[in-house]
Amino acid sequence: MAILRRLRHAMLGLAALAVVPAPRALRAQQPNDAEYTAKIRELTPTDPRWKFTTELVDHLPASNTVPTPLKVLGYVPGTVGRLSRTEDINKYFRAVEAASPRVKLFSLGLSEEGREMIVAAVADENTVKRLDEYRARTAKLADPRGVPEAERARLVRDAKPIYWLTGTIHAPETGSPEMLMELLYRLAVEESPFVQKIRNNVITLITPATEVDGRNRIVDIIELEKQLKLGRGGIPTVYWGKYIAHDNNRDGLMMSIKLTQNMNAGFLFWRPTILHDLHESVPFLYTSTGTGPYNDEFDPITVNEWHSLAYQEITELTKRGLPGVWTHNFYDGWAPNYMMGIAQFRNSLGKFYETYTSGGADCQIVNLQGSATSKEWFRPNPPVNGVKWCIRSNINYQQSGVLVALKYVADNRDTFMENFGLKAVRMVERGKTSAPYAFVIPRDQRHAAEAADLVNYFRKVGSEVHVATAQFVVHDMPAVVERGLVAGSGTAGAGGTAGGRGGRAGGAPDLAGGRGDSLRARTDSARPARSVTVRAGDWVVRMDQPYTALVRTVLAVQRFRPDDPSPYDDTGWSLDQLRDVTAYTIADSAVLTKPMQLLTGNASVTGTVAGNGGTLAVPHLGDWRSATLPWKVGGVKVSVADSAFTANGASFPAGTYLVENTAAVRDVVAQLGLKASALAAAPSVRSHTIQLPRVAFVHTWIETQNEGWVRHALEEMGVPFTYMSTQRLKEPGLLDRFDVVLFPHVSGAPTAIVNGRAMVGPPIPWKTSVITPNLGKIDSTDDIRPELGLDGLSALRKFIERGGLLVTEGNTSRVPVDFGFNPTVTVAATPRLLARGAVFRAEAASRTSPILYGYDRPTMPVYFNTAPLFTVASTGGGRGGGEGGSGEDERSSSVAQNRPDPAIARQTAAQRARVIVRFGTNVDSLLISGLLDNGSEMAGRAAVVDAPVGQGHVVLFGIRPMWRYETQGSYALLLNAMANWNALDVNERAARVAADAGQ
Repeated sequence: MAILRRLRHAMLGLAALAVVPAPRALRAQQPNDAEYTAKIRELTPTDPRWKFTTELVDHLPASNTVPTPLKVLGYVPGTVGRLSRTEDINKYFRAVEAASPRVKLFSLGLSEEGREMIVAAVADENTVKRLDEYRARTAKLADPRGVPEAERARLVRDAKPIYWLTGTIHAPETGSPEMLMELLYRLAVEESPFVQKIRNNVITLITPATEVDGRNRIVDIIELEKQLKLGRGGIPTVYWGKYIAHDNNRDGLMMSIKLTQNMNAGFLFWRPTILHDLHESVPFLYTSTGTGPYNDEFDPITVNEWHSLAYQEITELTKRGLPGVWTHNFYDGWAPNYMMGIAQFRNSLGKFYETYTSGGADCQIVNLQGSATSKEWFRPNPPVNGVKWCIRSNINYQQSGVLVALKYVADNRDTFMENFGLKAVRMVERGKTSAPYAFVIPRDQRHAAEAADLVNYFRKVGSEVHVATAQFVVHDMPAVVERGLVAGSGTAGAGGTAGGRGGRAGGAPDLAGGRGDSLRARTDSARPARSVTVRAGDWVVRMDQPYTALVRTVLAVQRFRPDDPSPYDDTGWSLDQLRDVTAYTIADSAVLTKPMQLLTGNASVTGTVAGNGGTLAVPHLGDWRSATLPWKVGGVKVSVADSAFTANGASFPAGTYLVENTAAVRDVVAQLGLKASALAAAPSVRSHTIQLPRVAFVHTWIETQNEGWVRHALEEMGVPFTYMSTQRLKEPGLLDRFDVVLFPHVSGAPTAIVNGRAMVGPPIPWKTSVITPNLGKIDSTDDIRPELGLDGLSALRKFIERGGLLVTEGNTSRVPVDFGFNPTVTVAATPRLLARGAVFRAEAASRTSPILYGYDRPTMPVYFNTAPLFTVASTGGGRGGGEGGSGEDERSSSVAQNRPDPAIARQTAAQRARVIVRFGTNVDSLLISGLLDNGSEMAGRAAVVDAPVGQGHVVLFGIRPMWRYETQGSYALLLNAMANWNALDVNERAARVAADAGQ
């Protein structure tokens, strides 16, 4: 508390200072590049009161050997209307490497579309020659096991901080690649004492563009906007990368796309002390600390380093006359899914800037709301209105801030290296002295292959996994509960902590305590420890190693409190729950002495076939591997048992696959990690044959961010589809070629999904052309403004009525609901509900639907974010009523003369929507992990609904079954619906036939 109180008073004191020019850095006698320097000053806006540059960046030194961006690219970064594409940025970096012995370039790998991500190392010549030695020293500090204290002290003295700067992970944030080209030159060439101190004491890594595909697209879009005279923002960035847009900075948890995989590999290669992402949004420069709650896994040393760096940057830039440099009231520090989490959860420091945007590469007169310009304790020198802001302003702020940060790290080199090594030591010691001491993941479990994937995920992020070599017994504990530390407080609104429903009452932020009074793990349950029998072959993730923070958080339970500051993103991410994998939290330190050996390759589980016979019975396990079997067997007939049966003395559940026993099918069973039984003859059981669907995967031109996650998941699983936009659905005969239309979540009003954008101005093409060579690669259109339209909506309804299946997810479920495809379904109003991106307990409402084949337990964890929740009327055609779980007609049976004809009643019942999955009815147990408030508005509500329409069906997912490569446990719900597209009511039809026969 005292630390931040002092910082608060210091910040408020800065507000009273007159703007005094900072002493100019003492420079060696080095001439400037006159042309380039003149251009910098021409491009930088001037104001009688405020400065938008510093002496650190208002010039560029001359070099006879190293080319400037102007020489290679033909312009000075910050030139209005000029941006470079990825290939030109990389070309410039290579030109500097070729000319300077202080720069060495490395490839990080390729994007999904084949563009190269690079990283340049900049330091003094001797250091660049010995980069491998410095990496080796850093690696030893990162893993202190077996390193004597004296050697660790020597490593701290001899190692150098590695400071990794990354630009434009978000494609529309255009300034950082431009700035980083100039910074590369400056660090390689400038001989001022300021830069020499950085170069001699820090290894600076620079990745100018992380979203290399999106960078090219945004440059194309800006060029097209000019041609069409639409103004900046006139064309949305529909696609960034191949799959996802803004969420590329939410893949730091799962590392499922190439961008994050490449960054993860780069992290493990360099093990940087600091990873610094450069973003653009809020004015004028925000340097990250955040409001909290901070994730429990952040070492207090890291939290203090955030603030030390931030206040150094704020102080130095404020001294130099720059308005609007601040911290605290943006972002929270809770979720591990940001790219900087790659560093944060592995004992390094992750931070970011948000610099005010220039609208691409333009200028604007600043006109901010009062909430952005008010003077606050965390922002005593706020942004100002009425000034001119250009892309060069953006570059000056970013580059000045980065140089201040680099100099601070250089000045405090030993401190940062000591902290870096100490955090690793503390993590290892924590695993030796406090529970949990390990996590045990049994090899023999229902979802064994998914468990192996989780093990491989831990190995991918750099954690060691061991394999038990003999059986032993240890004691477990309930899952650890993460509650976080709130970093700031105050009243909601312009002057207070960002708060959805109000922040915590109180004064200045309190950093004291770190994880609380002790490092002792917290749990929700007081249950006694249970014995866990660990068998040979089970996987053990020991906590007495340096990279365990990520393991701890993904196997913990999160509790984000309703009175915490408003969450910035998801609030719960318990992967064992979301993947439906068993993992034991071990409270017994004896586990560290048990027989085990290091796993040196990827874990795998091979499926088995027991017995002999011509028919294989393959039980559905309620996982994506089981659900994809019909697609994997290469055209072999696959039948599905629609009721339980016994054969060869064994019981098999409904949903079991029956398939011919061939070598190819056995190979598929083995590859998928399934368990099959060979039967002498096909069992006598009611079944239906899987007719693999022809899938139309539909996207909008509004955004592809969310459908990209589903598309990525399907491609990873090998489930084929035809990709098309909503515009095409009205084409005559198009939908006759498909059986399933999959329409994932799209943000916005249902009317916008149908009507599209206003048809004003010229058509806006998304196509490959001379000025837009990077558009139209994934899909193309002559005009992105139209969407589904009433003709497309009508065609979609007719497709369903004649027997097709429409699967919707999240917000797209509102389209068939709001347009009345099945009047028994409505979207529930939940004005008080707060259920932000979390894991919830859901229940199977219908045990007979093929959608639930393989889900053997009555409850299941699912991911849900705010809306929609469904109400299913208990009477045909009604718009109210209960959740419809029973489907029984609630009209009074005492008025027999008012009963409809039985045939009509059956037809009415057949068109009534059925609840397949609903959220738990007990509010107290509804939340598994994350944030929930006013859960009574959610309890018992329908989460997955099967709504008949004519001869077909609409399956409405209120949950997000394929979310950010985290929710593998619910993948099968969507896959089952698709695979059984023409048999979703097979058990209802059987029940109706039986009822008719009994009459």
